[in-house]
This record gives sequence, structure tokens and C-alpha cells, in this order.
Amino acid sequence: MKFWDNIRNYFYKKNLGKRLLGLNTNRNVTNLQDAKTIGIIYDSTHADNDIIITKFAEELRNQGKTVDILGYVNDNKTEHKDDIVIFNKKNVSWTRIPQGDKVENFAIKNFDLLLACYTDENLPLEYVAQTSKAKWRVGAYSNDKTACYDMMINVGDKKDLQYLIGQTIYFLNQIKYDSK
Repeated sequence: MKFWDNIRNYFYKKNLGKRLLGLNTNRNVTNLQDAKTIGIIYDSTHADNDIIITKFAEELRNQGKTVDILGYVNDNKTEHKDDIVIFNKKNVSWTRIPQGDKVENFAIKNFDLLLACYTDENLPLEYVAQTSKAKWRVGAYSNDKTACYDMMINVGDKKDLQYLIGQTIYFLNQIKYDSK
């Protein structure tokens, strides 16, 4: 199985590299207060995550922010969830590259902030994060995923989504910069 995974990873990285060559995005530091448009990507495989993300998005919307959500479901059956745009294994190639209009339309949006709300490796979501035209991308720290995000939150052994969101809010609120 490891041999097959190595082949898939090789083609994943090759395709990603080609995609990134044509991507021209200006990255700009932003904090939560100044972000007007926010994209959230997350693992929607577990129903608990849907509840957490929906509540978080509603809190952001109550602050006057425009929020779009894209969830990945690690199965072939789930194709629709209320109020959440999702994609599943049917929308992912054998090299784990997401495909289709839902993913493409999300990735090309010029969000002020992209929040990657997942803590475990998830290559389809990592692909979306890396190819996103968002101005500032934030996700959980992993030594080998530094190309995915502009700011990483080290959650240590806490793989809890609610903890990641709390830490993300805290650190984004700490960012101060001259907006001139």
C-alpha cells in the first residue's frame, strides 16, 4: 500500500506544482477585525464539525462579515448538506486532487481571510488552501505543511476543532499592523 501512496503523492505534488505556477496571488496580513470576506474549509465527515462550523460562521456573520463555507466529506454518498457547500470522494481524483465547479469556484474567490478548520492531514482540503486566491490563509501547524498557510496555529496534541477555532480567533485578534 505504501508504494501506491507514494505514486499518488508524486502525482499530487506534480499537479499542485503546475497549478501553483499559474497562480498569481497577493498575500496580505490581515486580522479578524479587518477581514470583510472569510472562507472556511473543513472536514465535514463528522456531524459534530458541521455544528461547530455553522455556529462559528454565524458568529462571524453577526459581526458583519461575508462567510463562505466549503466542507469535504470522506465518503462517496453524501452530496448535499443544508447551508454548506460540500464535496466528497466522487469529486476527488485518484491523486486526491479535488475537482469540480464547487471547489474551483471557492478557490478562485479573493477572500480577505481563509480559515482551514481541520487538524489532521487532509490532502483535498490542503490543495484548496494552497491554490486559494485568499489574501491570508490560516491553518493548524504541521512542519511539512508550511506552504499551505501564511499563518499557522500550533495546537500541539489537541486535535479538537473547537480549540483550533478558539486559538485562531485569539491570534488573529492579536495582529496589529499599519494599514497605510
